[in-house]
Amino acid sequence: MKSTEVYRIINKIIFPELKSLGFKKTKSGMLEFFKALKEHYLVCWFQCSQEGFDAYAGSKFVFEVQISKTNDIGSPSIFRERIPFFLTVDDLARVTELENKVKDKLRLPPNTHDIFGMDENIQRWYKKKFEKVDNTYTNSSDIWFVYFDETDINNWIEFLQPIIRKVIFDFEQSDY
Repeated sequence: MKSTEVYRIINKIIFPELKSLGFKKTKSGMLEFFKALKEHYLVCWFQCSQEGFDAYAGSKFVFEVQISKTNDIGSPSIFRERIPFFLTVDDLARVTELENKVKDKLRLPPNTHDIFGMDENIQRWYKKKFEKVDNTYTNSSDIWFVYFDETDINNWIEFLQPIIRKVIFDFEQSDY
C-alpha cells in the first residue's frame, strides 16, 4: 500500500472534521493540515514511514503537532510533539493493544526471501517488525502506528480522532 493510498484513506476520514474547524490542507508530500491560531499556526500532519510498505511486515505512520510562525512542517516552532505526548495511560495501553492486533496478522516471509541472505543484524532488525509489544508505551515513546491493511488504518484513525480533536481544542483555549 503506497503512502498516497494511506493518506487518501486518512484524509477521507479526518479532513471533513478538520475543515469544519477551520483547517486547510497543504499539498506537501505528507498529509498536512494547518490553521491560524492567534499570531501563529497550529500545524498537524501524518507521515508514512520512508521504509515503504512491505508485503509481509506492512508499514507505519506517525502523527505530529506543532505551533509555529509559518504553516510549514518542521519550521522553527514554539511547540512540536508527536501524539504520544498527549496520550493518557489508558490511551497508551490501547496503542499497545491495537499494535499487537495488527502484528497478529503479520507472517514472516519464507526462508527463501532475500532478507534471509543478508547480514544477521539486518535480519534481526527485520524480524523485530513482527514482534508483539510486551510493554505499555510512555508519553516520550516514539510511537509509529503499524498497519497491514485499510482496516488497521481505519482502527488507528478511529482511536486518534478524538485525541486530535482534544489537542486542537486545548490549543485553541490556551496561550500555548
